[in-house]
Amino acid sequence: MAKFTIKFWLNLKIKNMKKQTASLLKYLAGALLLIGPTLQAADADGNWIWTTPGRNGGATRENVLSLKTDGSQLTGKISAPGRDGKPAVTQITDGKVDGNNISFAVVRVFNGNTISTTYTGTVAAGQITGKIETVRNGETQSREWLAKNAGDQTEATAVAVVAPKPGYDENGHKIVNETHYKDISVADAVKFLAEHPDAVIIDARSPSEFAAGHLANAKNYNLTDDATYKDVLATITDKSKWYLVHSAVGHYRTVRALEYFEANGFEHAVAIDGGFRAWKEAGQPIVTDSK
Repeated sequence: MAKFTIKFWLNLKIKNMKKQTASLLKYLAGALLLIGPTLQAADADGNWIWTTPGRNGGATRENVLSLKTDGSQLTGKISAPGRDGKPAVTQITDGKVDGNNISFAVVRVFNGNTISTTYTGTVAAGQITGKIETVRNGETQSREWLAKNAGDQTEATAVAVVAPKPGYDENGHKIVNETHYKDISVADAVKFLAEHPDAVIIDARSPSEFAAGHLANAKNYNLTDDATYKDVLATITDKSKWYLVHSAVGHYRTVRALEYFEANGFEHAVAIDGGFRAWKEAGQPIVTDSK
């Protein structure tokens, strides 16, 4: 009887211990779920580095991102070479943390134009992977983003500035019309349209620029994107028509259209010198797309 009592007591004790252990494991699992996002978010703290191609064939440029998390909030700055090649600092805005996912924005102003860039990424294994989306002239361009831990580095390395080739902008786009087609003044463009009422007016700007204001009866052919503009131009096939081409200021997008015409044997084309800006500043009529 004594042996049975001891055995029964031991079995009961073991069962109670198992129940207590199971309860403790459940509690710890729940606690880990609660603090997990906080632990993951803390991984974003520190300095992160990635590179971008240099301008005009120049040296590769560093971008150094310094971040600090505070719960779901994220603050920090980006150091990158400015147009003079020296490191310039820009504060991030709208920083957010959600578990090991982060997001923030950077807003820069150049020559009166606002360029907004949004960064979204996941922090894991000592790096950030995600996307960078830049809005320029109403158009969004996206690219992959991979940043690695930069240790104690908080400032990007200065780079030598390489001047653009004559006739090209800093992005390597040709901006000088070297075709046989003429650049004509706004006044001559008005006469041209009166003499050629069936002419096709090609607006080479982005859709958002076009929607904000354009010449009456103009057709929008977006020649902004390096990767797609040739496909857009390939849709223009009627060589019997007259064409009046313009972009924002008559630079690389206008040149793209004129070079396409010349390479494909179009006979009748002219471009507005100074583009849409010159047309608008001359007080000529424009129309806007209704929303």
